[in-house]
Amino acid sequence: IMPRSSKKDKSKKRRPKELSPLTAQFEEEKEEGQQPSNPNQKEKKEPSKREEKASKRARAEEEDGAEERRLTSILFGGGSAGFGDDQDEATDEDEDDYSEDEVEQNMEFLPSPANTMPDDLFEIDRTGGDDDEDEDDIEEDDDQESEEGGSEDDLEKEDEEKKDSSSKPAGAAAWVDEDDKDVSMNLMGTNRLRKLRKSKHEKGATALEGAEFEARLRKRFEYTTSATARTDWAAIPEEEDRKKAHGDDDFEDEENLLGSSTSSLLATSHKHTLPPQILNVVRSQDANRTDPNKSVVQAVNFHPASDPDRPLMLTAGMDKTLRFFLVDGEKNQKIHGIHFPKLPIYSASFLGSSGNVVVSGRRPFFYIYDATAGKLDMIPKISGRKEKSLEKHVVSPDGRTIAFLANDGFISLVNAHSKHWIADLKMNGSVRAVTFTPDGEYILGSGSDGDVYRWDLRSRKCVERFSNEDGTITSSMAASSRHLAVGSESGVVNLYSDRMVNSSWNASSSMQQNKKTPIKSIMNLPTSADFVRYNHDGQILAMSSRREKDSMKLLHVPTSTVFSNWPTSKTPLNYVWSMDFSPESRFLAIGNDKGKCLLYKLLHYHD
Repeated sequence: IMPRSSKKDKSKKRRPKELSPLTAQFEEEKEEGQQPSNPNQKEKKEPSKREEKASKRARAEEEDGAEERRLTSILFGGGSAGFGDDQDEATDEDEDDYSEDEVEQNMEFLPSPANTMPDDLFEIDRTGGDDDEDEDDIEEDDDQESEEGGSEDDLEKEDEEKKDSSSKPAGAAAWVDEDDKDVSMNLMGTNRLRKLRKSKHEKGATALEGAEFEARLRKRFEYTTSATARTDWAAIPEEEDRKKAHGDDDFEDEENLLGSSTSSLLATSHKHTLPPQILNVVRSQDANRTDPNKSVVQAVNFHPASDPDRPLMLTAGMDKTLRFFLVDGEKNQKIHGIHFPKLPIYSASFLGSSGNVVVSGRRPFFYIYDATAGKLDMIPKISGRKEKSLEKHVVSPDGRTIAFLANDGFISLVNAHSKHWIADLKMNGSVRAVTFTPDGEYILGSGSDGDVYRWDLRSRKCVERFSNEDGTITSSMAASSRHLAVGSESGVVNLYSDRMVNSSWNASSSMQQNKKTPIKSIMNLPTSADFVRYNHDGQILAMSSRREKDSMKLLHVPTSTVFSNWPTSKTPLNYVWSMDFSPESRFLAIGNDKGKCLLYKLLHYHD
């Protein structure tokens, strides 16, 4: 056994370790004197999306800055313009370094600053000018430009403007919103839009386009606001009307007048004279056919300032509803209606040519409805009066005054604008009938004593009083420009001249009644004459009674004879409760107990 040595032989060489391929390659490169490659060094990654976006944003900012500097150099001078848009689209990868000589060669082909901007935007004046230039020189330059007639571009622009103005129609809108084409409205979306439906069966499943929606709104406006308030002043006149307004046809009119015969002039003066005996009348569709009343038609009234061919009419009754119709004899379309839950309507009337309507019944209060604005005002009572019923009222022709038939022989006057009490007019007995004269200067009343009173509205004094020849209780009254009709409960209608018997009569100086003889006493109604009404020219007097069926007559006032051909026993009048003539008497509306408003055309006034 060999003894183990305490110390190892340091001089003994160890066995060399085996190297890995990479380490061996590194050692070989090191011995050859080359720079060793780092095996742990990672390859460069491609740029990320965030880095690409940042680089694009930087390039866009550089391009915007270059464009701004180019525009600044063009507007204010100095510097040079850059390349066009097509030349600025080079990317960073395609950019090359140019030498100064190449840059100078390329700059020779760059466009000048004046040519980089289009001519039709604006023109830069680089000539400048002295502030002390004389005004005479400016005027001379203007004169030369006017003599030359302008440049070709200006002339072309003027020709285009003329063509555009000539091609535009006369009634075209001055401006049209292009976004209206994209509008779509569903008529069933809200309750207000349901009124724009053409029929009740139109459910509005398909949305309306902007043009159709606008057309229906315009049509709705014509049927409502324009029917109650006149808008014909805004219409563009025709060429003939313009010539007449400027007096171009005055000479021609004078020649026509000189050349016309006297017979033709006399014929035109009697053009609207109504022939007696035979009345040319034709029945049309009922005025309220689209929405009949559910009870007796207590009130029928035409708007005095509406279109004679298509007048606006209202109906009202015990069903507590006020309805408006546009009467044309065929469709008679309903415009709208308003319901009064606490007021059965006995009387309803338009206030003159305005769009306001006064509504009253057997209640101490009454309403004034503004049909144009859709506003309703309730007047709780007439100040100073204790009436529990205001069921009867009459409106003055100008619509300024409302006369209510009060108790104890009083007629209460109310201002339609302020809605306040004006005055009380007193007569003997109870008041049964009141009417205004067509000029609105006088008011006439009569009642249980059978006497007729006339008051001057300016002085509010009684200027005439006479006894009705029949002697019974007066039930109705109507006045025209020439005659006064007084109906009584006996069925007799007396026709008087509207001239006062004694204009200097004074109630305080004499208690004796004046006597007035009627021109004609009409006895064609077997029961009380509950309603009398003149047409617009006073040639027709309509009379009716509520107590007997089909009890109505029309009187030819100039000859004081009743028309024999109409109404007949077969005319479906039923019990007549109200009636009215349209403006220019082209239509006659009759309300009966069945809730219908019969409509008849008077062809004489249509022709």
